[in-house]
Amino acid sequence: MQRLRQLAVVLKISDGAEHVLFSDGCHHLQLMVTTGTLLSGPVRLRCTITGVRFTQESLLAVRRLMQLHRSGRLPHELYPTDTRAPRWIEKLRAFDGVCAGASHREIAAFLLGEREVRENWNGRSDYLRLRIQRLVRDAWRMVRGGYRDLLRSRGAT
Repeated sequence: MQRLRQLAVVLKISDGAEHVLFSDGCHHLQLMVTTGTLLSGPVRLRCTITGVRFTQESLLAVRRLMQLHRSGRLPHELYPTDTRAPRWIEKLRAFDGVCAGASHREIAAFLLGEREVRENWNGRSDYLRLRIQRLVRDAWRMVRGGYRDLLRSRGAT
């Protein structure tokens, strides 16, 4: 495990427990040391899985740890991208546009392309305008604290 030191940070909690965080900047894996200490030498790892609700997440954490041990890196293939991420990025870009003083039309042109806006902004359907209005409204909601819901919506592993 010596080769993993560059990815690891050990946090000593006031009650003597330790948390170990392996991170490559994009992905992370956190372990809790309940007895003993990593700081004074090798430890024996034991995984306790409690409750059916967290079984999948616990097993995924074990798979990540095993792959980290084998390859010396956090396995990107075991960190799937949340399918909602592209929408979150659109919201943030829309919010950046609002903060920069851009109009909804300008935001649409940036996000969807000038051609799409030129052909459909003033059409019979308001779908583009409504889409941008929703993005901006949802972005403001996220900025005002709604981002916490994103953190609660998935279990941490």
